[in-house]
Amino acid sequence: MKASNTYTSYLNSMKNYKLTQGRKDYQAPFAEGFEAIYDKAKKEEITLSNAKDFLKNLSSSELGTLQKYSGLADNINIDMLSDEGSYNLLMHDKEQYDFNSDGVAEVGIGKSILPIPINMPTDIRDTYISVMNSLSDKDRMRSSFLTLDPARLISTFNNEPYTPTKMDYNYLKTAVQSSLNPTGGAYTSEDTKVSIRAFWDAFNASYKGDKTQQKSEKRSGTVTQFLKDLHTKGAVKFLADFNQKKIDELVKEFEDKLIKKMGDSPKALQEIAKLVEDYKTKLIKEMQEKMENEKNQKGELTSHFSGDSVVQMLIAMQKEKSTEPLKELLA
Repeated sequence: MKASNTYTSYLNSMKNYKLTQGRKDYQAPFAEGFEAIYDKAKKEEITLSNAKDFLKNLSSSELGTLQKYSGLADNINIDMLSDEGSYNLLMHDKEQYDFNSDGVAEVGIGKSILPIPINMPTDIRDTYISVMNSLSDKDRMRSSFLTLDPARLISTFNNEPYTPTKMDYNYLKTAVQSSLNPTGGAYTSEDTKVSIRAFWDAFNASYKGDKTQQKSEKRSGTVTQFLKDLHTKGAVKFLADFNQKKIDELVKEFEDKLIKKMGDSPKALQEIAKLVEDYKTKLIKEMQEKMENEKNQKGELTSHFSGDSVVQMLIAMQKEKSTEPLKELLA
């Protein structure tokens, strides 16, 4: 499968990356079927430009295997896929890539934060992979939060171009220090601090590059507030609050449309109140299911969300806005 020099360099590093046991256990039942499809794609020298055509020639059973192996919730609709999403569907986790440099890797119709950022210098990336491989799954999950790039979320929420943050030594050092010594009302649990110290001790011992402190990029007020909220609340509470805010917005929009359609007579308002309550219940159920699916599909510990999980959920909800229930109930 042909690739650019940048992608090839990333692949050479990722060959050494070890998946978490949870992820391997999840994919195991579908691995044999996936490998057969992967070998077929490799023989046909599938690229970004022809991956979608290759998918169109697969059986519904083979598409089902790709869906399950990748952890996608819905059946694959090839017509809705981008070139990147089509190609990454045919790749192992370690070979998936953010080809259009928008901060996420499209896998099918899903969007995923890569476990190893592409905006890391090669020497940092290789050391980071080696260190992550040496940690327990629990420590890996908690330490992976250090490479969360808030610039990606800010660009999504504000509809601005994404400018990736360079994940160099100074960035990691600053992220570690902020987590171990939180300020301004932020909070890091003792368990997380233990994991971050384990990561940083191993990284410092392994990294042989330049550790000279250089001027760090100044974070915007929006990014600073985002990180403060995330650290203060913790990932689960942060995500729950975001869910609630999104639900409130959708419910208000739904109610306004119903009033416009049905009027504001006492009888109409009584009926509207019931429809709104049913809609709200449906939204809450859908978002809870998404959160559970995310944990199960990624093989995460059930009591925590990783930074990757939070980012994926926020991006998905920001883009999707759960409009389908609204269409159904207004039909």
